[in-house]
Amino acid sequence: MAEFSFKCPFCNLELSIDESGIGQEIGCPGCKEVLIIPMPSGSNAAEEVEEDGIPSIPKGSFPEAKIIKNASQSLNVAAKTVKKLRVKSFRHHEHVKDGKDSFDEAVSSFLAQHPEDDIVGLTGIQYTQQLKSMDAEGKETTTPVTEYGVLVEYKA
Repeated sequence: MAEFSFKCPFCNLELSIDESGIGQEIGCPGCKEVLIIPMPSGSNAAEEVEEDGIPSIPKGSFPEAKIIKNASQSLNVAAKTVKKLRVKSFRHHEHVKDGKDSFDEAVSSFLAQHPEDDIVGLTGIQYTQQLKSMDAEGKETTTPVTEYGVLVEYKA
């Protein structure tokens, strides 16, 4: 049988394989995802078309269709772990204590705890905070102070 090439649908790595492997499950050597070896793109079977323009079913034996699932997670567990869209806000003033600014570390730590694919968006925000202080006469006053933060949209 002849050898043909195709690309991994997950990582786009070009793979070459003998036609005898068509329909078999393999692990991609690049991304380790499980995929099924497709029909060669130049195959006559994939190009046969009836007169009315509808593709015909090629004659011959084909491997039985299979459901591919991640070996590390059962389908039942996957069905129960539907992720919902969530929002987390980080306001700068909440991460400043005793003159130490830990805002960047807090945001970075949160992002590191979530897979990149689960982060939907990061949006800078600006807000006004009322700071309380005492004036020279001992009266409490409030002063508006503009601060910044970040809004993180993520799936969890």
